[in-house]
Amino acid sequence: MFVKNPDYFLTIVKERSISRAAERLYLSQPYLSQYLAKLEGSLGVVLLDRSRSPLRLTPAGELFHAYLERQSFLDRQLVSDLRDLQNKKRPLLHIGVSPWRGSTLLPDILPLFEEQYPDVQVVLHEAPVPELGELAAANVIDFCIMQTPGDLDELTYEPVMQERIFLAGHREHPLLQGLDSSYDDPKPFPDLRLLEHERVVMLPPDWRLSKLLYNTFSVHSVEPQNILITTNTTTAINLAAEKMGFAFLQESGVSRTPYLDRLACFTVGEPPLTCPLAVVYKKNGFLSPAARTFIDLVKEFYSRYDRVSE
Repeated sequence: MFVKNPDYFLTIVKERSISRAAERLYLSQPYLSQYLAKLEGSLGVVLLDRSRSPLRLTPAGELFHAYLERQSFLDRQLVSDLRDLQNKKRPLLHIGVSPWRGSTLLPDILPLFEEQYPDVQVVLHEAPVPELGELAAANVIDFCIMQTPGDLDELTYEPVMQERIFLAGHREHPLLQGLDSSYDDPKPFPDLRLLEHERVVMLPPDWRLSKLLYNTFSVHSVEPQNILITTNTTTAINLAAEKMGFAFLQESGVSRTPYLDRLACFTVGEPPLTCPLAVVYKKNGFLSPAARTFIDLVKEFYSRYDRVSE
């Protein structure tokens, strides 16, 4: 479908005002109002609810806006792909992950992916979890692997799994004497209140996993007195392996730690606490066949950890 000057409509929606959009586009307000009226006339629908201030999209407007955004992305992608082909550049696949998840996932996924797409160059964007959604929204990356985002204004996601959260500590820690629980056969931790006066290594409070844990503490009337904050899950594992505290870790990554033989691993709560993992990308964005293949490999890899049916 050919739409003349689609950026006019996109700017109106972004500004939520015809007058402000006209200023941004260096057009007169009457001209832009006339453009909108002709557009609606050609489509046979009302796109904007003018009875509200600021302007709001009608259901038809939502659909049309989504179409224009996707078309704009596809146009840019086509120009980029044609330029790369002309310059004989390898196709690029931009993937966002946290440093820890990248270190635990990519060694298993990349070899399988390269067998199917040997000519695609993977560009890895490692960033703290809260920043991954921003990279996806800005089209810096094709997709990212992270916990389900809270803000879905510009993003959409595909669920991957519900991943168990383990409490890990050194097997010889005095608090764990007599408690036999391992990564391969984890038992429920008997009482979270036992941790109140122990060092507990946590991710930043605004991260999804920490929010789940603080809610769990509240439910169990637990108030840890000694919390050490880190943005690096590897730091948390290493401290736990040196009897320097207890850490809460996602199940899928624990198996790759070189200190697994030192750690006792417990599930948290009953039923066991889990955290949702998802593939997140720009709403109405385009996923190339290579991106889709990579996502399918991620889902297949993580299916062994999915606890949604248990």
